[in-house]
Amino acid sequence: MARHKESASESESARGSSGVTTAIKGGARAKTQAALAAQQQYLTKHINSNGPHDQPKVAPLDFDHLSDDQLATYNERYQLGLPPAVSVSEDVLSSEIGKKTQYKRHPSRWSGGISKPELAAHCKNHFNQLPVKENEIITSFLYKVKHQDQDFKLTFK
Repeated sequence: MARHKESASESESARGSSGVTTAIKGGARAKTQAALAAQQQYLTKHINSNGPHDQPKVAPLDFDHLSDDQLATYNERYQLGLPPAVSVSEDVLSSEIGKKTQYKRHPSRWSGGISKPELAAHCKNHFNQLPVKENEIITSFLYKVKHQDQDFKLTFK
């Protein structure tokens, strides 16, 4: 009966029956692993679609894409005291044709204003400087979920 020679070391178990190492097999494994790693890197770099319903992610603090009404509401809610955003009609009023209107003839009616990007920048700076009160945020969120977006009536100070 032939005895089977089992070894605990990797170097001895890698040798074949003739004692020659399986370096060729190890080289093929290394190439396969390198190819798989390169493929994964390529996929993560170039393929970012999750299917036909994939949409670009919206930046959560993109104040430039908010409407004028939303920015005005934010300005009033937090009492920033900023003038309203200038609309297209106010741009027309400040032109040569607009100088003949009542707003230019009566400056007391002219409220002035700032551009929408300036208003958005002021609102964004104010938002970033607000302290985060986690307890109030969680309580408010739970209340709105339970009561269908009604305002929270009890405030903690």
